[in-house]
Amino acid sequence: MKFSAFALAAFACIAPLHAQQPDAEAMIRGIRLSATLQQMALDGNIRKDGQKDTPVQLFVEKNNMQFRLSNGERFHIRMGDESAELLTVQDNGATQRFPDSRLVQPIGGTDVTYEDLTLRFLYWPGAKLEGEEKIDGEDCYRVRINNPGKQGAFGAVYVWVHKKYGAFWRIKAYGRNGKPIKQFQVSKVMQIPGGKGYTIERMQISTLKEDERVASITYLDFKKPAAAGPKGPRR
Repeated sequence: MKFSAFALAAFACIAPLHAQQPDAEAMIRGIRLSATLQQMALDGNIRKDGQKDTPVQLFVEKNNMQFRLSNGERFHIRMGDESAELLTVQDNGATQRFPDSRLVQPIGGTDVTYEDLTLRFLYWPGAKLEGEEKIDGEDCYRVRINNPGKQGAFGAVYVWVHKKYGAFWRIKAYGRNGKPIKQFQVSKVMQIPGGKGYTIERMQISTLKEDERVASITYLDFKKPAAAGPKGPRR
């Protein structure tokens, strides 16, 4: 099934912005497309205090992105310019559509859901530039995107796009009642071997209370990739 979907690796796959006041749709499209230009394999962990770490592997090759969790679960994302297809991968390599009902399920008892990992809101249409703002001392554009459908928990998201890197620096997601739900904050990036771009090294995913105070925090950490080229997604 084709639907609005994205993946965590594109959070910080970077393509610098050059325009002074870029078009919001073009900015978000650039974040999406930058992920399809990278080729890498990363090992990481989803970790939360009081919970066992959840190892995660990420493979990116051309328009394909695949996650593998420590329990052997795999899900695969085929990325296009305006849409993406999210699939589960069976042990025999066969694929099936990812169930909509699982989008909001947490992974390993953490604050990260499958909806968070797919960042599907980056494929919602109608992105609007609402101004400029400093986030942790970094100059960013603030973009709002409204959910055009009924899937998932988010009704709208704000994306702060780093002016230098062209990648998202912070995302704040709101429910359909207008109350804050989740915040994603990049705290560290690393260069891809060969100097062809950057990707995420650490990100904080916070579940928010209605007054925007933090209820709980999960961290996503990736190790610096080796200089050798990646093997690519498993089939």
